Amino acid sequence: MKKFRIYLIFALLAGLLQTLSAQNYRLQGVVCDTANGQKIFYATVGLTTTDSTLRNVAVTYSETNGRFLLEDIPAGNYFLKVMLVGYELKTVPVTVGGSERNIQLGNIWLHKAATMLGEVSVTAEKPVYMMEGEKTLYNVSEDPMVQTGTAADALQNAPGVEVDIEGNITLRGVSSVEIWLNDKPSNLTAETLKEIIQQMPANSIERIEVITNPSAKYGANTDGGIINIVTTAAIQKNQFISFGINGSSRPNVSPWFSYVWANKKLSLSLYVNASYAANRTNSHSHLTRLNKDLDTASIQIDTTFNRNRNVNGNIHFNGSYTIDSSNSLSFWLGTHPNRRWSFSTAHQMRYEMYPQDDREEELFDYGYDGESRSLSANGYGGIWFRHKFNQEGHQIDASLNTNFNAGSTKSHSFRDYLTQDYLDKYCFDTVKLFNYSFNASVDYTIPYHKNGEISMGISGNYGRGGNTSREDTLVYLTDDLFVLDSIRFVDSRNQNFGSGQYVTIQHKFGGFTIKAGLRSELNNYRYDLLNSPKDNVSKTYWNLYPSLHLTYRTKSMHNLKLSYTRRVRTPSASQLSTFINYGEESYSTGNPLLLPSYTNMVEAGWTKFFKKFGSVGVTAYFRNSDRQISSLSDVAYSDFFGRIVSFSMPVNAGKSLNTGAEVNVTYRLKAFMSIRFYGNVYYDHSLYRFRNESDPREFSNLGYSFRINYWAKLWKVLEVFASANYRSKSISLFTTTKPRYSIDAGLRASFLDRKISVHLDVKDIFNWNKTTSQNNNPYLISTSTTKRNSRFISAGITFRFGKMELESKGRSGENEDGGEE
Repeated sequence: MKKFRIYLIFALLAGLLQTLSAQNYRLQGVVCDTANGQKIFYATVGLTTTDSTLRNVAVTYSETNGRFLLEDIPAGNYFLKVMLVGYELKTVPVTVGGSERNIQLGNIWLHKAATMLGEVSVTAEKPVYMMEGEKTLYNVSEDPMVQTGTAADALQNAPGVEVDIEGNITLRGVSSVEIWLNDKPSNLTAETLKEIIQQMPANSIERIEVITNPSAKYGANTDGGIINIVTTAAIQKNQFISFGINGSSRPNVSPWFSYVWANKKLSLSLYVNASYAANRTNSHSHLTRLNKDLDTASIQIDTTFNRNRNVNGNIHFNGSYTIDSSNSLSFWLGTHPNRRWSFSTAHQMRYEMYPQDDREEELFDYGYDGESRSLSANGYGGIWFRHKFNQEGHQIDASLNTNFNAGSTKSHSFRDYLTQDYLDKYCFDTVKLFNYSFNASVDYTIPYHKNGEISMGISGNYGRGGNTSREDTLVYLTDDLFVLDSIRFVDSRNQNFGSGQYVTIQHKFGGFTIKAGLRSELNNYRYDLLNSPKDNVSKTYWNLYPSLHLTYRTKSMHNLKLSYTRRVRTPSASQLSTFINYGEESYSTGNPLLLPSYTNMVEAGWTKFFKKFGSVGVTAYFRNSDRQISSLSDVAYSDFFGRIVSFSMPVNAGKSLNTGAEVNVTYRLKAFMSIRFYGNVYYDHSLYRFRNESDPREFSNLGYSFRINYWAKLWKVLEVFASANYRSKSISLFTTTKPRYSIDAGLRASFLDRKISVHLDVKDIFNWNKTTSQNNNPYLISTSTTKRNSRFISAGITFRFGKMELESKGRSGENEDGGEE
């Protein structure tokens, strides 16, 4: 009876509190730009009293879709004040009262404070880093330190992202990360993506969204997260022309041109650039192979010098059209042609001990000279449409995208043996490839409550490609008789079809937001070898993937998040094929026993924005993977080679755990200096079964990385910036990569009211950047070092004509929400 009375008291108190809370009101609205209807992100929205004190009652910030929400507002008369640097202060009288507790204020329109090129530029106050739901945003357009660099430089500054000297992108050390462009999968080959990232100007990027723990809305076939690169978007009335040229001592030269035209309904943009680049790479490796009894089978020493020349270009055209207040569309198309020349000179010495038989030890010593020429082109296009049923978030989006890649490589090489003349080899190699894909999606959002909404979507994709690779070899002791090497001939076709469906439910409770989702995916992969049908593969996967995201934002701009997702990485059909690809000294093959890898991810984070200091953010993360897919380098006796050689194949390495914490601190001294620090400390632990061993092996690694950036503005026209980064050694399956580090610095100046800008940068000042890796397989011990000409000086000049608001908007016609104005 006593417990019942206690419960009754608590129930009465809860009811009283709910009644008191219900007597207050909620104010909602959307902040928009009067020039083009664009939704304004991160505007300060405050509510003050109307008396002489102008006391603050509540304050918040507009989200990426321009929406804001003020809660727990007592009845009365107030001033609603909306402000953002670069816009005029907007003050709206508001009367709060009546029976309707949820008050809709509609659109709040802001006017630009300055528009002409000759006027004084304004320093933006939008944070360089911020959290928005499941995304960590890096606002590249607000970061003066990367404006003269490339997209690769900008990615280096995104939290958790690393770009090595080869252009490979990892997120918190995981390489299976998906790269999206403007909220859509890039669908580009790895090499094409590298070229674009290394050539795209950083000032063409609005922001980079890092999604380490993607919700059910996103495709599930990745366990490494998503990096979404959003190019600049907002286009004002009138037109803007800019052009310039960049160059470096590598050497590299890249002229570019941008043009934008827009009115209140239609916006069009064109961006064109060309680039010539040359680089050198030197590598050295030492490799020891052992048999099953741990007797030395062979020792191999390689030294290679590579020279590459590359000519490429980008043509990108897009536009957006506002049909009426309820309907809008955007469209885009572009191409990326590329021409590449490579020249290689190498020397190899290999000692064969033949422990498996009675042959005498033998030395193989040869020189190698090779040259290759490749030509490739990537084309893409798409259309996006949105229909709004009302202004409360009830809408439907539809999009269609297509992508096409084609290329060919022709090469010839000569191996000149100093020890066995009969092994001399002169050959011609030809590789032809193509692939195309189509993607379509429909996304539907409907508010079911003033505090909640349901989103659902369906998507489908189809892709097809092919690869033909042949090697013609000069017959020994002949002058012009070439024959096809049938063992190394490959003629393959690949096909994939997939469909996905998702539903998410989001609800707000005061400062809390909870978002739960579930995704279903069905994917079919097919890999056909016309030259070896017995190795054909067809595989279908279906799975469900849940997600849960919790966020909390206080009025003083403390941001907290907690999330859980389950992701999957499925093998490709070619990884399942038993076809053997023979090289000159090794081979690779697939693994028909390969299974999908599942990853459970949990994250918790806190970020605080300070008006005078800057921002501080801390994130802790935990990843637990089962049947992790890795590439294994090992040795085996090969009947084809007649000796023990190296080979590689994909394997389910076992279980792995990755946990760590990262901190991001930005300090801004008024408007003329900022210092930024990013650090990540992580611990990796893995259990894996090697060959047929009964007991699993294990390895662990405690690693860390950090990056420091400095920027200052002097005498109103000169900007200086410097950055330093360090990453400790990393360990994966039998592979250890030694630490990497570098220091960069630069200057930038503007003249004639910013009609002309020039910059001068020095990359890797002390020429430290190189990659050294070790393979610690008990039967395959190797060390390799690769060094590029990473130290170079770059410079550039830019000319601008037109409205200031249009600068660098020609790289993309899409708006932040996909095309709406």
